[in-house]
Amino acid sequence: MKKYMTQKQIELMKKIKEDDSELKIWQILENGCAIATMGYSEKNILIIKKLLKSFAEQYHEIIDYKSAKEELKYVTDNGKIFLYIDENGNIISMNECVYNYENETVEFCNSNSKPKNLYIYGLSTEKKNRGKGACTALVNYAICYALANDFDLIYARTDLNGSNSEKIMQKAGMEICEYEDKIIAEWVDVSETKGDYRLHMWLPFKEGLNALPKKSALFAGKGKERIIQKQHKTKILKKI
Repeated sequence: MKKYMTQKQIELMKKIKEDDSELKIWQILENGCAIATMGYSEKNILIIKKLLKSFAEQYHEIIDYKSAKEELKYVTDNGKIFLYIDENGNIISMNECVYNYENETVEFCNSNSKPKNLYIYGLSTEKKNRGKGACTALVNYAICYALANDFDLIYARTDLNGSNSEKIMQKAGMEICEYEDKIIAEWVDVSETKGDYRLHMWLPFKEGLNALPKKSALFAGKGKERIIQKQHKTKILKKI
């Protein structure tokens, strides 16, 4: 994929990695929309709180000022937040990317050293603005960013079933992490009483990389319903 990036584009992506501006536009797209990045500031806490509402809707999480502040601080300290700005100047979507995040169920490895990864930590679009290609643009941009900054792979975690983001990842060239013809799955506690199953998708940039299950991994069949074949240990299963 790197051969499709010009040297100018590569240099731009490297500049983005070093930049910590409060809010900065890096590219104007053909449709008049733009890609930007966001750093830590009190003003940006309110922006991320608004964008995180989609997670609150889907996973019934509580997104308040405190949790939004913690989220913004964590990602800006450990990665980069990419924004999608529409043709009217409104921030409608984001992609939080974290550097070298330790996956709990998948071991990304090679024969020489621990590979460097870029983890798509949070991909979100305001409900009223979905279907306009914002997430697709942000995922493709993150892939270019990872390539230009010499990450070995990019990966994401999404719902085991019924995920819109899975289709977006697939279009971008990412594949589901599998082992022995089964999907490597994970149970995630969203709150004290709720949770769901997730799968992982990845795109290696270099030869010799493998995605292997850790001891904590669950496995799902590749059928239409993707049924879990190894039962989870906690009682929270009944709350799905």
